[in-house]
Amino acid sequence: MKQQITLGKRALQLVLCATVAGAALTAQTAYAEVITVNFSANAFSTVPYNIDGFYINLVTGATGTASFAGYDINPYFSGSGTAAALFRFLTPATGGTVGAGGIATQLAPGATVGAASTFASGVINANSATAGVHYFGLRFLNEGTGVINYGYLTVEQLANPPVLGSVKVLAYSYENTGLAITVTAVPEPTSALMMLAGIAAFGAMRLRKTAARQA
Repeated sequence: MKQQITLGKRALQLVLCATVAGAALTAQTAYAEVITVNFSANAFSTVPYNIDGFYINLVTGATGTASFAGYDINPYFSGSGTAAALFRFLTPATGGTVGAGGIATQLAPGATVGAASTFASGVINANSATAGVHYFGLRFLNEGTGVINYGYLTVEQLANPPVLGSVKVLAYSYENTGLAITVTAVPEPTSALMMLAGIAAFGAMRLRKTAARQA
């Protein structure tokens, strides 16, 4: 499945210097990248209100309603047909969600997810006591590189307890070389619209001033 992917170069420069027979070799440069995927257009972005939910491979973007080899995380509900269904994550043993005691930790923008974080694998409760946008840290095995990567999900929960259609995965981000990642807030929909309106108004004002000068 094709995903919209934004690659943000984090300009992490790894310079390797060596001297052989008294001659300095040319420095080599590699780049680490933070991969951000806008998941909101995916058919599964609104988590199905059942015990299956959906499974996803964060690198390839492959999704499904049943477990498959290489899946990284499974957002789902503890059951359907009841108002008390809990929102949960399931991760394979090679991965995990930031949290402890069976409860996922809700992270704030600016938090760091990395090797020093505490992770819980398997089933973990991600249900929020408050409605809004929440961030959940995770780790997973990147099959392409064989390295554990760190990232986070951006999840919107519109009701507590969650009901049909109330939980949506807006996006996910991860650092692709095994380094830690910093949680970055996504603009609230209203804020984003206000920002666009402001930019449009500023552009219109500039056009009017330019036209006035040329008149």
